[in-house]
Amino acid sequence: MAFIDEDSADPIAYADFYNVNQAVGMGCPNWSEDVMVVQFFLQKIYEHADWKPFQPKGAMKVDGKCDPVTRSWILKFQSDARDSGTNLYPDGIVNKAGNAVSNQKAAITGTTYTIRSMNNFLRHNQKPLYSTLPVNPAVPPLLRLAFLQMHAEKPDADFNF
Repeated sequence: MAFIDEDSADPIAYADFYNVNQAVGMGCPNWSEDVMVVQFFLQKIYEHADWKPFQPKGAMKVDGKCDPVTRSWILKFQSDARDSGTNLYPDGIVNKAGNAVSNQKAAITGTTYTIRSMNNFLRHNQKPLYSTLPVNPAVPPLLRLAFLQMHAEKPDADFNF
């Protein structure tokens, strides 16, 4: 189940973010709720005017199934973000952010976790949506319920920065 996590390196600047519990992508556990978070984040990123021209092919459905469309959108996001200067590893997988040292950068590749980049994009470019995910009508009902549960488990989470 996706959850709210706290930045390990800078809890002031990036205090809270949504993390996946299990990896999403080809050959990964693909837990339904984790997949829905990734699908919704990708959908909203590519609705943004700056990214809309680069939107991947296929209609993204927020259904919790890691199908070929979801997998291609993950890889496209990683490639597009890398092309725009974000240090992502384009492997088509959204891993859980976190290792013994950091939940910002992966230990092996030294690149930013994809889930962190997705959160950062929405935090900076779609703040009204990002700060109201548990109650926002733009969020599919089942995912909105998941966000409500995440916030119930971490009631001190702050997304209004």
